[in-house]
Amino acid sequence: MKKIFSLVKSVWLIVLVILLSSAAFGASIPDKAGTSGLSFLKLGIGARPTGMGEAFTAISGDIFSLYWNPAGVARHTGTEFAFMHNQWFQDVSLEYAALCFGYKKNVFGLGLTLSQVTNLERREGPTENPISYFDEHDLSLAFSWGRKLNDKFDLGISTKFLYEKIDFSSATGLGFDLGAVYLLRPDIQIGGAILNLGSKMKFEQEEFNLPTRYKVGAAYLGHEKYFNGDFILSLDLVKPNDNDLKVHLGGEYTYKEKFTLRSGYQIGYDDKNISLGLGLKIKKYAIDYAFVPFSSDIGNSHRISVNLKL
Repeated sequence: MKKIFSLVKSVWLIVLVILLSSAAFGASIPDKAGTSGLSFLKLGIGARPTGMGEAFTAISGDIFSLYWNPAGVARHTGTEFAFMHNQWFQDVSLEYAALCFGYKKNVFGLGLTLSQVTNLERREGPTENPISYFDEHDLSLAFSWGRKLNDKFDLGISTKFLYEKIDFSSATGLGFDLGAVYLLRPDIQIGGAILNLGSKMKFEQEEFNLPTRYKVGAAYLGHEKYFNGDFILSLDLVKPNDNDLKVHLGGEYTYKEKFTLRSGYQIGYDDKNISLGLGLKIKKYAIDYAFVPFSSDIGNSHRISVNLKL
């Protein structure tokens, strides 16, 4: 058994090296903007990660790591439920529900993502009024596994069932997430993840790629004695398969494990950069809010998530 875990650890370390190379240089991954489908998989899940600029690859112990890096749940304790509502602009809504629990030395998770776009106009030409209206529905159901191999190294994997329906047409497929987190020392962690790996999906007669993302990140966890608070500073490098390299920066300050302020900044996007967030813990509950303004007068995004830890 020890030899098996040693082999798995070695494989994950190799994956992490590949991630570092891909994110740092990005030369081997072609830039084909707009060629991937299932765009709802690019939207941020969880008010806490979003408030931190989505710089969440190296963060451990949070149930929303099921979405950002499945290795992040390897140090999760107990049983926890989480729900998120994200109201976007232009009649776009995003809902997420997750369950995370431990069994022996393993941590398992289930994550359900639902996205809906309503009142899309059907036209056959440049007419003043549309012929009719239709909706778009997207779904992702993920099963995740994480494990702490030793005091420093964690790994995780997720399998996703994917479904998209536009009007009367639909497409289905499978996707996979791979992740690893390594503790350099008690206050510094690094992580790597490949999200949305999978074969092409087919919608009607058109094939498209999944929105694969290659990510590496680092996080510094500190304590401020004077104000009796804890803080996290995080950095992610993200290389989408259909776009250029992105940089995510995040920060979080928690006072007496109850009140939290968050902020983030993203580099490489045309329509967004800054994000802000708030958090409140009351006994077994955690309530978080994130605000992301978008440029070009397309509107703003508001996320609210609630966690219940048993």
